[in-house]
Formats: sequence, C-alpha cells, structure tokens
Amino acid sequence: MEHLSDTELWLLLQQDNGQAFAIVARRYEEQLYRQIYKRVGDEEDTKDMLQNIYITLWTRRNSLVIENSFAPYLTRAAHYAIVNEYLFRKKRAGFESAMALLDEPAHPPVEDALMAAELRQEFEDELLKMPKAVQEVFRLSRQEGLSVREIAVQLGLNEQTVRNYLSTALQSLRAYLKKDNLAFVLALASACWFGDL
Repeated sequence: MEHLSDTELWLLLQQDNGQAFAIVARRYEEQLYRQIYKRVGDEEDTKDMLQNIYITLWTRRNSLVIENSFAPYLTRAAHYAIVNEYLFRKKRAGFESAMALLDEPAHPPVEDALMAAELRQEFEDELLKMPKAVQEVFRLSRQEGLSVREIAVQLGLNEQTVRNYLSTALQSLRAYLKKDNLAFVLALASACWFGDL
C-alpha cells in the first residue's frame, strides 16, 4: 500500500481506511515536523500540533477536497497551526505577566485585586470542567514544571497519554482564551502596568 499515490490513498481514506491514513501520516510527518519545529522551537508543542493536524484530517476526511497531493492541505494546516500557537503564546504571555505582577508585593487598588481574583477563578473554573486526569497532568506540567516523561513516571501513564491530556487541556483553554476573555486579561494587565501601584 506504501506505493499508492496520494490520490489513491485519499480515496481509501474517504472509505475510512485506517491503513491509508497511517501511510499518509508517515509520508508527511518529517516534512511537517520540520516546518512546525522551525517556527515553534519546542518538541512537545510540535508533536501536539502535528497530532492535531492529523486528527483534523481524519475527522474531516469526508468534507475536505484533496487533489493529487496531501502536501498543499497539510502544509497550509501546519501554517495555520503555527499562527494559532503564536497567538495563543502571546495571549498566555500577557496572562502570565498579569499574574506575575499580581503576585508581586504591591498594593493595587481594590478593583484590580478583585479583577485578578475573578480572573484566577475563571481560569480555575475552566480547568475544573476538564476530566480529573487531564487536570492533574496539566497542573503537573504547567504549575509544577514537570516534563512529559516525569509526569508519565509519576502518574504511571504512557508518555503519549500525557501528551494527549496536555493537548486536550490546551485546546480547551485556547477555546476559552479565544472568547472575549482576552479583553478582560488586557484590561487587567493595563490596570496593573499603568495604574497607581
């Protein structure tokens, strides 16, 4: 089956052929990995993004239009994934900066402290909507700074399972941040940076 053209694989993929899908994934994995890693610079994030691209390809296999080659679609999907990751990192950096400023021993106005508490609670509420295992993996990764391998060992999980849980958590939080919450974060950051602290 490895010798089949992309067009032939696409026809099989539309018939829910998992083997054809696996061949497509292997065929383009190295090219996409290099494209994403060059921009993102993080192995775990690159693997997560690559996995999400393939998940989307599989779930949308009956609605996509692929002509002759998967390369244009997959390259474009990787480009959009990189842009989304960049925007997410900027939002997260703004959020983390605001949180860091709030953790400093300053005496912000009462309104700023209330906004910070509300923002933390919203973030915690969003996290609590996730399955317990996903929450635990996310907290160990993002709040305690453990690597995927360390989390896997500590929780007795497969490393790929840990990556999947992190990907699930990040997708949920990305969706949350894409709402109007960015305005809230920026307002909070602005109050902290330019207020009378």
